[in-house]
Amino acid sequence: MAETWRSVALGVTFASGKSMLDIFQAGAGIRVYRVRRAYQFNNQTAAVTGVLTTMRCVRITAASVGTAITPVAHDTNNAALPADLTSGTGRTVTETDILRQYLWSNDEASVSGSSMDEWELMVPFAEVWNAGYGDAAVQPIVCRPGQGFHIKHQGTSAVGVCDLEIEFTNEAT
Repeated sequence: MAETWRSVALGVTFASGKSMLDIFQAGAGIRVYRVRRAYQFNNQTAAVTGVLTTMRCVRITAASVGTAITPVAHDTNNAALPADLTSGTGRTVTETDILRQYLWSNDEASVSGSSMDEWELMVPFAEVWNAGYGDAAVQPIVCRPGQGFHIKHQGTSAVGVCDLEIEFTNEAT
């Protein structure tokens, strides 16, 4: 059975062309990682002058430097992840395939509002990638050795923050 993991980055600041969160398998391991879901939450509370910006879900072939993130197991009995699987935010990545592009509002949400900003707080609307749950015909994003996945801020806005998650499974090839 596959082991499920989640990489979580909280309070990630926007910057032009920034890799907001990634997972990457560097080595020539014997495992594959399947990206099942990805989320982006507009959980900021400080007032900012946000804009509509573009985000992307992208396959990558390299990731380095930046801030390391330690993925968390869904089951505490899972074996530790191999050392060649890394995760991070603000890392330098090499992109190959754009899998999705979407609009995002990086304006703050308000308590009594009902705009796009508030909808981005709700799990169904914060889910920016879902592959394979509920439909066995849809393949997840498979990250073989030398591959990974990241959520990228494609736009140029540099205000606000968001929380991001990538849910993935660790499986034998």
